[in-house]
Order: sequence, then C-alpha cells, then structure tokens
Amino acid sequence: MEALESEVSESTVTDQMEQEQRGVAGHGAGMLNYKTLRVLERLVGTSAEQTAETGCGRSTILLSNLSHQHQVFCLDDTADERSSVDFFRHSSLTRTERVTTHFGPTQTVLSTFEHHGLYDCVLIDGPHGYPFPDLEYFHFYPRIREGGILAIDDVNIPSISRMVDIISEDDMWDLVGVSNVTAFFRRTAAPTTSPTGDEWWTQEYNRRRTNVLDFRLKDGGERKPFLKRYQKRTLASSIKRRAWRLLEGTPLDRRESVRMLR
Repeated sequence: MEALESEVSESTVTDQMEQEQRGVAGHGAGMLNYKTLRVLERLVGTSAEQTAETGCGRSTILLSNLSHQHQVFCLDDTADERSSVDFFRHSSLTRTERVTTHFGPTQTVLSTFEHHGLYDCVLIDGPHGYPFPDLEYFHFYPRIREGGILAIDDVNIPSISRMVDIISEDDMWDLVGVSNVTAFFRRTAAPTTSPTGDEWWTQEYNRRRTNVLDFRLKDGGERKPFLKRYQKRTLASSIKRRAWRLLEGTPLDRRESVRMLR
C-alpha cells in the first residue's frame, strides 16, 4: 500500500492559514496541525455542498472555504481569553456567510437538530470522554453520503481508539489513513446500519469476537487493537519520524492496513 505524501499537493487555503496565523497565539482548545489540515483539504476538495464538525477552530476556517454550507456544533466560549469561536470568526480567511453555528453541548444539541441533506464530510472533535464521541457518530453516520469523509480526531485516547476499531471493521467505511492523531474514513456503498435497529450479529467487529459460532467469522479471530498497531512517537527518539507508524507485522488487508497521511 503506497504512502500518500506524493498525493498531497500544495493546499492553497491551508497555506494561506499558516501564513496568516504565523506568530499568532492559537485558541484554547486543541487544534489540528497544518499537515492534517492539508490532508483534510485534499480529501474533501473544494466543491463540497455541505459539511459539519463538532468543536471549532482552525478546521472551521478551512471547511468554510471547502463547503457551500458548513454546520458547526460547539460550546460558546467567547467569554474565554483564547476563544475557539473568536479564533475562526476573527480570521480574514473564514467564509462566515457559509458557517452556521449551533451553540450548546453536542450531547443535547445533536439529539434535536434537524439535518437537511447529506454531508460530504463530518469531523468529530467535540467532547472526548466516553460515550460522547460515540454519540456524535450515532447522529452523523446515517447522513454521510457515499464517498464522503468521516474524520475522527484524537484517536490516541483509548475510548476513541476503541470506536475507531469498531468503525474500521464496518463495511460502511474504508479506513483511508491517519494524520498525526486524526483518522480519516471514506463512506462505501454498503447499506446503512439502521439507527433504530440492532443487527449486532452483522457487524464484523462483533462477528470476530463472539462465541456464537453461527455468527463468528473464520478469518483468524480478533484483530489487534488500533493503539497496538500504532506507536506514538517519543520526544527522545522520534523527533524526525512520523507521529505514528504502522507496527511491523501488521497484515496489509483492507481493514488493518492504514496509510500514514502527511
């Protein structure tokens, strides 16, 4: 499986963001680095009709330039000194006319929000404690179009890594790769799991781990957990290496192989 470095061309919006923000203090919440933003820009393209994200900041600036309509679900932190909301609102690069902000905890806002149409890209980067990223995924996964992108940030957090394990073994998704601590998936043509159903016995994550022989997949048993397939770099030994690397010996099949995106 080839690396993607050669596929990442100059990213006009991200380059402009990096130039504008050079020497400027970032917002208080964590930010996607520019390498990851370049990957996001390349995967989404510049003709998206509708995108969404939980959380806000640098990614909001970028997605407002890539999409005609960008929905942002986040907390109103404008009273904070390093507000994430003010960070994107005050950027000269933000296409504010394309951004609709929905303030409040995503745990409650998403449960009552009425979505219109399908999304070309969804970035999950809201509250990180379990089960809140899973809850955000629940509200968005039926509404991402075939070929659309699902990005999940902070996959180094164990509970989020477990969610990545489940999604990466789901027929609905192809794992495109990982940039720093952000995983990127592409929606396949597989049928959508009913959000009001059950169907646990059809999900490959369960079929590889169940003791019910009628459902168990005979492909070698459980897969290695996501975090065990990656090793986070340490300051002492890996400054010049990628933030994450594929562990040696990982089978290169559709679900376990992961491109390192830069």
